[in-house]
Amino acid sequence: MRIEIDREACISVASCVAIAPNTFELDDKGIAVIKNLKGEDEKIILQAAQSCPVNAIIIYDDAGQQIHPPKK
Repeated sequence: MRIEIDREACISVASCVAIAPNTFELDDKGIAVIKNLKGEDEKIILQAAQSCPVNAIIIYDDAGQQIHPPKK
């Protein structure tokens, strides 16, 4: 799994931090950053990404295919 955060899109809701506090945190500007790639189980990390109202967290599987947000 690979995680990317679109810092331009992040609006500081922090739902990712609430769901996966060992993986995500907000920086001093209130923007989500990755704290620890292995902080939570992959299922929890995916739930955290899905909770983002602006899809600022992009998740790729081990083969490099984007799994969240779903491509249109």
